[in-house]
Amino acid sequence: MDDAWVRHVTSILEYLDACAMSPDGQALQSSRDLMTSLDAWSFFGSSEHYGLQIRALDILQRIAYHDVDGEAVTDIASWSLERWLRVLQRYPRSVPALRGIGCWWLSRAQPGLARIHAVDGSSSGSEGSRHPSSVEVGPHCEEETQANIQIQREAEARLGTHDYVEARGYLQPATEYLRRAVDEASSQSNITSHLLITAAEAYMSLGNVSSPRDGEALFTQAIYYLRQASRIPGYPLPAHLQKWLDDYGRWVN
Repeated sequence: MDDAWVRHVTSILEYLDACAMSPDGQALQSSRDLMTSLDAWSFFGSSEHYGLQIRALDILQRIAYHDVDGEAVTDIASWSLERWLRVLQRYPRSVPALRGIGCWWLSRAQPGLARIHAVDGSSSGSEGSRHPSSVEVGPHCEEETQANIQIQREAEARLGTHDYVEARGYLQPATEYLRRAVDEASSQSNITSHLLITAAEAYMSLGNVSSPRDGEALFTQAIYYLRQASRIPGYPLPAHLQKWLDDYGRWVN
């Protein structure tokens, strides 16, 4: 890989980065051409250009999942995950690779989460998450109690439906890889607010499609991450996450 080829790849990545949020047909074709070129040069089999490998995968993955609530660009998404795993195999403590794989699974879950939200009317993302301990005890009439029991039964029944099962299947590896990314970044004194927030959102999403018993621990972990992120100077939490932390963080020591 000579310098001219590296400059060429860098130029293509700059173009793709600029249109990653809404790639047109030309950008998708350029992405596929770049993937072919990188493989032809055994780019991800080399220990050189680690930073460029990470950048390429980050950009191509964002293109693959540019339609957040829609289906992924399947070939680009699959290619990205396979190359992330190659990078992680070579660099087992790579925070960017662990984060990238975690975000891949989190992105993969989004269409199912959107369908869940559309059907039951309660968001399975961070804005609509609810902490299991957030219901305060107080006087309720018998009708309210029965209504709450019925709502709980219906919610528990939905846990076995296809979209909920699928979402958990995607969000479990998302939380695992993002947890590992947070742990490695902390051990390397390189933790960022963005990583903590992403990990928290993954745990919140998984909590929303899990049983109350499992959700308790998941929401608690999300609170710990948000608290840690909120303590990083200069990077305030997004308003909806700050509100969630204010509302439900008081239930967790």
